[in-house]
Amino acid sequence: MNISTQRHLHRRTFLRGIGATLSLPLLDAMVPAFARGQTAAATPPRRMLAIMTNMGILPQYFFPKTQGADWESTPYLEVLKDFRRDITVFSGVSHPEVDGGHHADIAFLTAGPHAGRGGFRNTISLDQFAAERIGHLTRFPSLPLLVGVEGKRSLSWTGSGVMIPSEKKPSEVFKRLFVQGTPAEVEAQVARLREGQSILDAVAGRAKSLERDLSGEDRAKLDQYFTSVREAEKRLHKAEEWEQQPKPKIEARPPGDIADPADLVGKSRLS
Repeated sequence: MNISTQRHLHRRTFLRGIGATLSLPLLDAMVPAFARGQTAAATPPRRMLAIMTNMGILPQYFFPKTQGADWESTPYLEVLKDFRRDITVFSGVSHPEVDGGHHADIAFLTAGPHAGRGGFRNTISLDQFAAERIGHLTRFPSLPLLVGVEGKRSLSWTGSGVMIPSEKKPSEVFKRLFVQGTPAEVEAQVARLREGQSILDAVAGRAKSLERDLSGEDRAKLDQYFTSVREAEKRLHKAEEWEQQPKPKIEARPPGDIADPADLVGKSRLS
């Protein structure tokens, strides 16, 4: 018989301090003692992929005409036939107030209403909602990408409605994913991350000194600010840990780039 004397910490435990309440990530102490060892190590990280086709699709060639697990394939879904047992196709869903033609692409993952109107303000996108919860399991919490669109566009938005820039160059994506920097480059990146942490510490320290002179409403806003700072600190610490880990090694050659973002034919030749 095995007896565990280690205290079990409830999953709904919170950290409280200096006016802010932070929910904890899943810790070993929150997992029953005899369930440990068969969870994290054997479970691959969960990932989310969102693809938006700005030119639209023909629904009769996408949605199956039959229901259930043995749904009949369609021209669009034929390329995924090897994964059909892992796919659930939903129909009849929509964003009722998302309009504005091609300008509505920025609301694809947010459902922000009337994206083409003046004064439009977006909110957090679904990919960033997921990244806040599972992004720490991978080297990059999210990778917003863009193909064939001029100007600054993105499907990814923060909780405060700020657009997260998308990467357009395949060569840069390849470099981030697979090209290992030299020891000097890695150390330089770590130094930049640590500098960011020190800046956050300084800013939070100065803001803390203002708290005693604020009203109750302003203190609540400052609490939210401190929470955001701590979340940023955690992301910086995690990024520093990933910088110390080697990237995957592959045999594929690096992709090239197309100067003209509208040259979709040229882009297809690179793939």
